[in-house]
Amino acid sequence: MNILNYRGKDFRGDSKAPGLSAVSAGWQSLSHPGKWLFALLVGLLAAAFLFSQWERQHPLMLGFYLVALLIAAANYLRARVLPQLMARSLLADLKIKDDQICIADFSFPASVQKLVLGKQNKQGPALLQLAWNGGQLWLFPLAELPQVEQFIRQHAPHIEILLE
Repeated sequence: MNILNYRGKDFRGDSKAPGLSAVSAGWQSLSHPGKWLFALLVGLLAAAFLFSQWERQHPLMLGFYLVALLIAAANYLRARVLPQLMARSLLADLKIKDDQICIADFSFPASVQKLVLGKQNKQGPALLQLAWNGGQLWLFPLAELPQVEQFIRQHAPHIEILLE
C-alpha cells in the first residue's frame, strides 16, 4: 500500500514531526486503566533492567537500558496519535483538472470506478483510498470527510464510494 500523506507542513505549520507534544497527547489518549497498565509495564521493564545489571555493577549499561526503555515508551505513545497530528487538509489540494479529480499532483486514473472513504479510527484521521490492490491512500482531518465525499459525488458521479 502506498501512503501519500503529502504534507509540506503539519498542524502547527512545522515541517518536522511533532515531538514531546505528541508524547503528551499519546499519554492523554490512553484510558485510565491503560495508563496504569502502561506505567506498570514500563516500571517492570525498568526493574528487570536494574536487576539484570545489579551484580555486574555497570552503571553505564543500566543507564543505556533505561534510556532505551524511555525512548521506546515515548515512541509508542507518539505513534498512537501521530496520524491525527500529521493529517493535512485534503480540501486544499482537491481539484478538477482535465475532467479528472486530482489531489496535489496525482490525477485519478480513468479506470477508477470505486474508492474507499472513511475513518482510520474513531478519533480520526479520515482516509481516502483508491479501491484496488495496492491503491493510493490519503489521510486527512476527520472534519473534512463530508466535504470530500460531496466533492467526489458532485464531480465524479460515476465513481462508487464505499464508506468505511
